[in-house]
Amino acid sequence: MKTLIKKMFMFTSVMGVALALSACAMTCPTKKAHPKQKPVTQTTETVVFYQSYDQSDITRVSAKMYTHSSKGGESKMGYIRFAETDNGLKMSVDLKDLRPGVSYTVKIYQCGSCNNDSMCCDKSSMPIALPQLKIARTGTLEETFIIRGLTAAQLNNAKIYLERDGGYKAAWGTFERSMM
Repeated sequence: MKTLIKKMFMFTSVMGVALALSACAMTCPTKKAHPKQKPVTQTTETVVFYQSYDQSDITRVSAKMYTHSSKGGESKMGYIRFAETDNGLKMSVDLKDLRPGVSYTVKIYQCGSCNNDSMCCDKSSMPIALPQLKIARTGTLEETFIIRGLTAAQLNNAKIYLERDGGYKAAWGTFERSMM
């Protein structure tokens, strides 16, 4: 019974305050609003430095080369790297798992920066004379070639394939800008 009386007292108190406020809202005089002053803004100067990555400053590209694994999936074969020199573009090959006695044709397809989407690559390979790769016996192929008429900037984001047996893509990779 005490809790019921307390609840009734609380309810009537709240109702009384609400009634008093609503009556005051209708009859109480309103205050004149003073115009607000606009806040003073301070002007600051910010200097931002941007690093430019133009295609013109790309002097080295490299591609990790992959082939089909005998266990399914891909296996890493090594690298093909290009670096600009005074004599031309130096092509360094460091590959393993090539079939002995088989010639591999190097084909490069230019691509835009399209997040590894091969649909944005050219449909035909670049018309540049690249060397045939061939290894005499099982092991690692380590050779260096000089290529003229090509720049590292042209190879950035390009796809590279090693083809054998009339067009079978035996190995593949994507060129990326490299520092070394």
